[in-house]
Amino acid sequence: MARQAARQAKTAYEEAVIQRSNSQREVNDLLQRKSSWTDEDVGRFTTLVRQDHLYEQEELRAKLAVNESEDAVEREFSQLTRTILARYHEEQVWSDKIRSASTYGSLAALGLNLLVFIMAIIVVEPWKRRRLVQTFERKVEELSMENAALLETSMQTIGGHIARQEELLEFLKTEVSKKAEVVREPVVVETKEPEAVVAIDESVDDSRQRSWDIAAVGAGAFVLGILSSVLLSR
Repeated sequence: MARQAARQAKTAYEEAVIQRSNSQREVNDLLQRKSSWTDEDVGRFTTLVRQDHLYEQEELRAKLAVNESEDAVEREFSQLTRTILARYHEEQVWSDKIRSASTYGSLAALGLNLLVFIMAIIVVEPWKRRRLVQTFERKVEELSMENAALLETSMQTIGGHIARQEELLEFLKTEVSKKAEVVREPVVVETKEPEAVVAIDESVDDSRQRSWDIAAVGAGAFVLGILSSVLLSR
């Protein structure tokens, strides 16, 4: 607004200066031909003198208005400069405050992170290790119990197999005893020919051989049963 008023005042001042210059130029022209004035020139000269006085006053007023408008512009510009400087100073103060707050915030965040790290090392890690150790011990105990149960089951199975093998051995022993008693029974020989004696000896040898074969089969079955029990338990 002040600049617009100043421009208008300058325009009015320039118009007043031009108007007065034209009036003075016309007065000078009349003065140059003063010797040949007519009544109309005299009246025109009188009018021009009065107008020149008015134009001079108007020019002075326009000049004063220009000066006042320029002073107003200077005052407004100075006020604007002071306002800008004050605003800049306030922004600088706020920027310093924000920068200091950011610095303190960064330090606080750093301290918090350091505290969390220290707490994690002092509290969380030992707790995690204890939990891991407890879990490992529990797993070991469970595996030990499972192995003990499996071993007990295997031992019971082996015991059952051994009992069955013992029963089989008792049965084989009974059979062998029966066969031995049959072999030990007296044989009535009516003839003393050598062929009959040889036949009796061969029958006795065959009985003994069958007894040994039965015993070997029983022992093999016993060993096979033990091996199968061990393999099945694995």
